[in-house]
Amino acid sequence: MALTLALNYPAAIPAGHKIEVTEFADTRPEKKRYKTLTWADPCQYPAVLDLDTGIRYMSHVHASRGGNGGFMPHPYPLVPRNDLPVSRVYQAVVKACTLVMVDAFENQHTTLLVEPVE
Repeated sequence: MALTLALNYPAAIPAGHKIEVTEFADTRPEKKRYKTLTWADPCQYPAVLDLDTGIRYMSHVHASRGGNGGFMPHPYPLVPRNDLPVSRVYQAVVKACTLVMVDAFENQHTTLLVEPVE
């Protein structure tokens, strides 16, 4: 069954590529789970590794506890922070990919239609 992944970062992955999706656990206390997740919650968006190219796509909250680095280049790590609890990892094939420019944030968001594989 196909899944739709909504990402708050650009991830231009061609249809047909095999990916690994890493979802992170929601670690908020039970009493705060009713609140809407924000862009700063690592569990809101998964990290994606394109297995065909070796390129990893993730949000800055997956890579750093601090701010997003601003306008200067920031030495982000090549993998997500090791202190983020992982809830699920699975592989899938990309069926479709769309990038949308979000003017208010001067950022691109991605929608991936993926088919999980066993």
